[in-house]
Amino acid sequence: MLSLADRLSVPQVFFNEKHIGGADETLALLEKWDEEGLYPTALERYQKEVESQSGPTDPRLAIPTTPPVVEKPPPPRNESEDMIKLPGADGQTVTVFEIIKTLIKKMPCKDLSYHLKTYKSSFKGSEGVKFFMMHYGLSDVKEAVSFGQMLQKRKILDHVTMDHDFDNNGNFFRIQPYMKPKVLNSFRVWVDRVESDAMALLNRLNKLMGSIISKVTDGNGYVDYLAAAEDEKYFTFEENVCELQGVSMASMDDKTKLAFGINLYNLMIKYAFIKHGIPDSDLARGSFYNGVSFNIGGTVLSFHDLENGILRGNKKPPYQPTVKFLRGDPRLKLVLSKPDPRIHFGLNCGAKSCPPVKKFTVDAIEEELRIVALAFCEQSDNVIVDDDKCELHLSTIFNWYQSDFADSKSKLVKVIVTYLRGDSKEKLQKMIESKKDIKVKYIKYDWGTNALKSKTYNTSFKDFV
Repeated sequence: MLSLADRLSVPQVFFNEKHIGGADETLALLEKWDEEGLYPTALERYQKEVESQSGPTDPRLAIPTTPPVVEKPPPPRNESEDMIKLPGADGQTVTVFEIIKTLIKKMPCKDLSYHLKTYKSSFKGSEGVKFFMMHYGLSDVKEAVSFGQMLQKRKILDHVTMDHDFDNNGNFFRIQPYMKPKVLNSFRVWVDRVESDAMALLNRLNKLMGSIISKVTDGNGYVDYLAAAEDEKYFTFEENVCELQGVSMASMDDKTKLAFGINLYNLMIKYAFIKHGIPDSDLARGSFYNGVSFNIGGTVLSFHDLENGILRGNKKPPYQPTVKFLRGDPRLKLVLSKPDPRIHFGLNCGAKSCPPVKKFTVDAIEEELRIVALAFCEQSDNVIVDDDKCELHLSTIFNWYQSDFADSKSKLVKVIVTYLRGDSKEKLQKMIESKKDIKVKYIKYDWGTNALKSKTYNTSFKDFV
């Protein structure tokens, strides 16, 4: 489309081989036809002057003949191995998912302290026994203890430091979703089958998250993240996203790792906004991007780990003294061998100054990154070429990550021109050729978000145990 219309937005309308423009230009043309009144209706004029003519000869405008790609269903779950027999005379069985939901909603949990440490969302073994007896109508303490021990064996609950078996005593326990509060996808320990196509799994998770977000988004694009957390599908997402615990990034080639990594980052930001809230200060943002994490194939990664450690080729994050992965860190095997600076036009940290979220694919990642680079840099919020003052105003992203694009400001200017089109490109190219000193200024970053309602991220989160 870019080569045909020289436009990055959609839709782009063609009448045979004539490019009309986007939606606004097409509506303007139809209104003009109505005013000219050559035919009773605009539709009749279209039928006479356009539809009756020969179709386009440019193969790029041909109607696709290949069938649409049908997303293959996920492999079936091992449902029989995922069942839990409830205590009591009726012998009812439920899934791990169902029993975790029940425990989240009904198990009385609170913050408990021991030896100057506070254990969030915990309960005493005796309190757990009491709950099982009341909820399942049990009269025998031993049966309640046995059920709790079975849940512990099935990794549905555990001792807060995993040192003791469940019993009718004062030891502290947690249900699995609260065992690792810093890890997003820890709703359950994934022991089921794992989708072999990691990109397909991520696409399904993105669709599920999209269906949750769309229901709580108002007409202006603002999201009620509090309502998202109450959506019944959110529980389903919480379980399904745990399948990423079985996905190995180490086995991916660089193209797959690049596309997977960008999509993963953007998905987990939305998840984190729902689950932990939105940071509202520089201090909080530092804690958020370094502290909130996710389990991918048994490797725990923060947002900074994924961006700066893996996708940027293990470079120092802005304003931090060291690289993310030091010598001996097993995560070094995940680092991209040839980082692409255009990741910064694809990663969305949730702020208004970030690029919009796009879906990236393995086969077309190169073209997709080229297009998002052009789209980002043609926005006046991100790049302004002022040839009168010989100034170049850039998004702060180019300041934070200058070393990814060029090793000096003067070289950065020459890189920027490759991401521009039209008048902006011509102006900047002439400024470069004039040999004048081009002054680079950075546009203030807008950390605002699209949140209508949300929790505020708790900076003490890093201290949770």
